[in-house]
Amino acid sequence: MAWFRRDAGSRDNKSVQKSTESRVTESQEQPAASGNLCQRQESKEQLSNQLETEQASQTQLTRETGTFSSRFQGLMAPVFSCFKDDDRRSLDVRPINRYAEWLQSQMISGVLINGVVGEGPMMRVRERKANCEYWQRAAVRHNLMIMVQVGGAPLPDVLSLAAHAEEVRVSGVVTLPELFYRPRNVDQLVGYCQHVATRCRTRPFFYYHMPSMTGVDLDMVEFCAKAERSISNFMGLYYASADLEMGQRCLRFGRVVMLASTALLASGLMSGFNCSSLVVVNIRPDLVHKICEAFDDNELQLARDYQRELNQLIEIHTHDSHMENWVVSMKNWFNKESTSRQIGSFNAGPARIVF
Repeated sequence: MAWFRRDAGSRDNKSVQKSTESRVTESQEQPAASGNLCQRQESKEQLSNQLETEQASQTQLTRETGTFSSRFQGLMAPVFSCFKDDDRRSLDVRPINRYAEWLQSQMISGVLINGVVGEGPMMRVRERKANCEYWQRAAVRHNLMIMVQVGGAPLPDVLSLAAHAEEVRVSGVVTLPELFYRPRNVDQLVGYCQHVATRCRTRPFFYYHMPSMTGVDLDMVEFCAKAERSISNFMGLYYASADLEMGQRCLRFGRVVMLASTALLASGLMSGFNCSSLVVVNIRPDLVHKICEAFDDNELQLARDYQRELNQLIEIHTHDSHMENWVVSMKNWFNKESTSRQIGSFNAGPARIVF
C-alpha cells in the first residue's frame, strides 16, 4: 500500500507548517522598519528551503532503510483515462470515483495515471493536471496509492507536471525519457531524470523503461546505480520491457522495480518481482489474482496455466502488436467488461488515439 496517506502525511505536514508559521510570525511581530520587509521575505525563503531540504532528506533516509520499497508491493492498475464520446474526446472525470471504488473492491493496491495506457502524451497539460487532481481525491477516498506519469511532453510541460505532482502530493512520480532528443547513454538519461526529479523532490521518483515504445534501450542496471547516487528521491523503475533478465538484475533492497508486462507475470513472480502494474488488472483482475495465488501456494504449473489463459484472452481482444492499436483494443475490451457488470458499471469512453 502507499507509503503516503493523506491523514498521516497531513498531520506531519501540519506540525511542520505550524512550527514554520510560528517562526515566520515571530519574525513578523518585530517592529516594521524599512528594512524589515526584505528580512522577512528572506526569512520565509530560508524557512521554505529548509523545509524542502528536510523533506528530501527524509525521502533519502526512508529509501535507504527500505520503508518505501516495502510499501510499493502488490498489484497496481495503469488506468485508462476517461473521455467523452464527442468530437474533441473531452476529458470526463465523472466515472473516476466509481472506477477507483471498483479497483479497491478487487484488492488492487494503487493506480498509475496519465501513463501510456492512460494516453497521457495525448492530453493537454491542464487535462493531465485535472485528471491527477480528481484521481488523487478518489484514491484518498478509497485508500489507493496513486502514481502519476509526467513524461511524454515538451520539457517545460514535464517540469510543470512534476511540480504539480509535488503540490498534489501523490504517492509517486514516473517519467518517460525525453522522446525527441533521446538520451544516447546512461549519463544523459540520468541527467534528464535528475532535472525532472528536482521538481518533485519529496515524492518517490521512478523511471518508465519502455524501450519498444520510446526507442531508449539502455542498461538499466547501470542506470539504477548512477541514479541512486545522483537523485535523492529515486526509488526505482516502472519496468515495461520484455528483457526479464535485466529487470531481475535491477532488483535490490530498497529499490522498487514494478513489472509492467502482463505476459511475463508468472515468470516475473518466479524471478523475484513483488510489485506489478498490469493493464489487464483493469479488465480481468480475477485471473491475475489466480496467478499470484497459485505462485504463493507453490502451484507453479497452475500459475503457468492461468498465465497461458490470460495471454490467449489478450491475443483474442487485441488485433495489432503496435502500441497505439493495442491501447485502443484494450480500452474497448475494458469498456465491454465494465458495462456488463450488474453493480458499479461505468464506461471510460473511447480512446483519444484516432490514427
